[in-house]
Amino acid sequence: MKYLRTLISWMPLLWLLSGLTAHADVDLKKLATLKLEHEPLDMEVSLSGKQIYVLDNDSRLLIYNTSGRLIDQMKVPPDTDQIKIGPRDDILFLSSRKAKTIQVLELTFTYDLDVSQAPSKGPADAPVTIVVFSDFQCPYCARVGSIIDSVRESFPGKVKSVFKHYPLSSHPFSGVAAQAAVAAGGQGKFWEFHDLLFQNYNRLNEQIIDDIRLSLNLDPTRFERHKQAPQTLARIAKDKQEGEDAGVRGTPTVFVNGRMVNRPNFDGIKAAVQAELEAK
Repeated sequence: MKYLRTLISWMPLLWLLSGLTAHADVDLKKLATLKLEHEPLDMEVSLSGKQIYVLDNDSRLLIYNTSGRLIDQMKVPPDTDQIKIGPRDDILFLSSRKAKTIQVLELTFTYDLDVSQAPSKGPADAPVTIVVFSDFQCPYCARVGSIIDSVRESFPGKVKSVFKHYPLSSHPFSGVAAQAAVAAGGQGKFWEFHDLLFQNYNRLNEQIIDDIRLSLNLDPTRFERHKQAPQTLARIAKDKQEGEDAGVRGTPTVFVNGRMVNRPNFDGIKAAVQAELEAK
C-alpha cells in the first residue's frame, strides 16, 4: 500500500515530464557508396574500422576500404549467408544455415608501404623489406631494432630494414624525438641518433635530446631549423597516417614485404622473411 501511495504522489511529475519531448538536430554526411554487382546478404566492419566485408548472393566475399574502394574479393562456399568478425582483423567467421557449417578464415593483407624516403639498412634492391613503425619512448621499440638487425644479418644481402615514425600521443616526448631524428638524418646521423634515443627511452626530455645532438657534433642551427621545418612535421605525419591505414594500432608494428607480423620477435620476423624468400 505504501508503494502504491508513493507511486500516486509521483504521477503529476511524471505527467509533466511526459509532456517534454527531446529534440536534436542531426547532420548527415555520406562518406562512401559501395557499388555492388549482386545483392548483398550480410556485411561487417573490421575491429580497426579499416575494412568493410560484404557477402553477396554470388558466393563472394568482397573487401572494401572505408572510402568505398574494392581492395580484394574471394569465392566462398555456396549457401554461405553470414559473416562475423573474429578477435583480430585477420580472423573472419563465415556461417551457412543450410550446410550447418562455420568456417574460420585467416586473412592476409599486403600493404604497399612507401619506403622511398625512409631511413634504411641493407641493400636497396633486397628481395625482402622489413618495415617497423616505432615510437622513441616505447620500451618494446627500444628492443625490436636490434632484433630486426639480427634477422637482417641472418640473410646476408637479401633483407632491407626500414624505420617509420609512429609517435604515440601518450608519450609526451616521442613527437619531438621523431623530429630530432629526422633533423639528425639531414646531417647524415639518423641511425646514431636513433640508437641514442632508444638508449634513453625511459628518461627522454628536451635536455636529453639536446645532449644527444651535442654528443654527435651536429650543427645546432641546421639541426633546430630542420627539426621545426613543416616538411619534417609532414613527413612524420605521413608515416603515422600510412601506419594507421595499414592497421597499425600500437608500437612496435612490423611488416615483412607489406604483411603485418603477428609475433614481432626474432622467431616471428625471421619466419616471415624465410617465407617470403621461399615464395620468390
